[in-house]
Amino acid sequence: MKRLHRTTSPVRAALGAALLAAPLALAGLAGTAHAAVGTPAAAGAPAHTAQLSVGAWPDSRGCTATLVDEFWLATAASCLAERPGEVVPAGKPARKTTVTLSGGTVRTIVELVPRTDRDLVLARLDLPAQGVTPVTLSTAAPAAGSRVSAAGFGRTRTEWVPDKVHSAGFAVTGTSGGVLTLESANGTDVLCKGDTGGPVLDASGKLVGINSRSWQGGCLGTAATETRKGAVAARTDDLADWIGAAKQRPLVLKAGDTLMPGETISSQNVKLVMQTNGDLVMYHRTGAENQGGALWVSGTGGNPGAFAKMQADGNLVVYKKDGKETDPTTSLWSSNTYGNPGARLALQADGNLVLSSSVSDGGTGMVKLLWQTDTGSRGAKMASGDQLKPGSWLTNGTVVLMMDIQGNVLLREAASGRELWGKYSWNWQAYLHMQNDGNLVLYKKDGGQGRGGNLWSTESWNDAGAYASLDGNDLVVHASDAGIRWADSTLRGEQSRRCLDWNGATGAAIWDCWGGPSQQWDVTPAKELRVGGDKCLTAPSGATQGTGVSVRPCDGSAEQTWNVNADATITAVLHPEQCLNVWGQATANGSGLGLWPCNGGANTKWFRP
Repeated sequence: MKRLHRTTSPVRAALGAALLAAPLALAGLAGTAHAAVGTPAAAGAPAHTAQLSVGAWPDSRGCTATLVDEFWLATAASCLAERPGEVVPAGKPARKTTVTLSGGTVRTIVELVPRTDRDLVLARLDLPAQGVTPVTLSTAAPAAGSRVSAAGFGRTRTEWVPDKVHSAGFAVTGTSGGVLTLESANGTDVLCKGDTGGPVLDASGKLVGINSRSWQGGCLGTAATETRKGAVAARTDDLADWIGAAKQRPLVLKAGDTLMPGETISSQNVKLVMQTNGDLVMYHRTGAENQGGALWVSGTGGNPGAFAKMQADGNLVVYKKDGKETDPTTSLWSSNTYGNPGARLALQADGNLVLSSSVSDGGTGMVKLLWQTDTGSRGAKMASGDQLKPGSWLTNGTVVLMMDIQGNVLLREAASGRELWGKYSWNWQAYLHMQNDGNLVLYKKDGGQGRGGNLWSTESWNDAGAYASLDGNDLVVHASDAGIRWADSTLRGEQSRRCLDWNGATGAAIWDCWGGPSQQWDVTPAKELRVGGDKCLTAPSGATQGTGVSVRPCDGSAEQTWNVNADATITAVLHPEQCLNVWGQATANGSGLGLWPCNGGANTKWFRP
């Protein structure tokens, strides 16, 4: 592996046959979904609105959807029904369905979770929609008479295929069960074909419904005799629990399903990749090939074209490029779970890959576990004596600390995947141990306390009862008396072995490393070195040679931007030749800091402990 059904309602009956004969889904479009007759939305708003394309040309159709989670879209079930009025089954879409997100990113829909009481379905993306903020769900129905806006990519009065989302204004005329009834707020705005599935937002921008049906009076292609501009939307304000439950659904591979080279399936926290080099690998969502974060691997690399198949006999198998079930010699790896017809593979939201039987275990009513990767989250804390084994990870929701199978300890932002800190040993199957003496140690596979094989440690021994936890953005070793023994965000000088420290006012100096808040420096995406939440390491105006540094309120100025370099130096962005330097090569507590031409000296080198 490389580094590695809606129900018939009074509202629907009132709208009548004319509406049913004119579903919003726009047929005959290729490759893209198409917005409400109204005002073109401002750039980037609402960014959570996306174009949905169902099927392939010349039988494709387009709708609209809205992102409710980085992995899930809400849209109208009628967009995905093969024929008008049909119930959309749960599971994989009947036809290939793709979505184009704001910014142009294209994702594939891999699973549908429909409602049975309204025209609504949740659709799971194959990969997360990173960089797009999902819509916020309202928990209260809009009052009759209140104003809402509906967005979509449907046709307008003059355009069959608009290239941008439009927004139209409506007044709520009532709520009945799972639907909202709407009327054009200005007598002009209307929903057209292709707007099905788009969001209906209240005055605060929260989601209250999903576009379902409209009379389409005034839309291009609608008879001039049709002047009605009312619409119906599926309510969403009462669905928070249902949407939350859907997010936790495992992604399932059933008998006959195959992962071909380059294909990926993703759940809430992990992704399973059939790499082109032949390895079947499970990564934490923040990792990828050549980016670390591998939690489990089949070990079948070096076989380009290999693929994975969930067989009818219950066995998960990785085959050579031209392999087949009838030829066992073409198998590269298997879960050895044959003899269990109907078994299925589930990529769970908790990060575990589980193969289970359809037959209950010993009559208990619980499905029988046949095989698993055992790669779920272990919480946010390592108590004294705990070990973080290869493929295991911690999270507090903000950051993730993983022990990948290649021996690397990685701390990353959960949302963006940005690496905050790491220890790269590239020592296969190494593990992390929070020892009962207070030291957090990275050991080789066969190493351990009293056996050697130490690859790295926090050097925080002699404190029985100490523990490690994820606090905010940091990994911290807490002392048994509630103090701090070590934190990942400290910066230690190579020559002095002391840490970059803030005196609580405006001073910056070196001091004995103790891992406290005054020594926790976060390198932000804006290249700031932040301490205390809102203070930044600051050089005087111009950041010129021979000037001292201080700690000031972060203000976005260029003097507060720094390059933290691969050679362990920290240089001013204004003058990259100027290094953060301990004056006079001093090593004592309180020694001052400033800028001086980079000369390779040990007093210009800083490293994360």
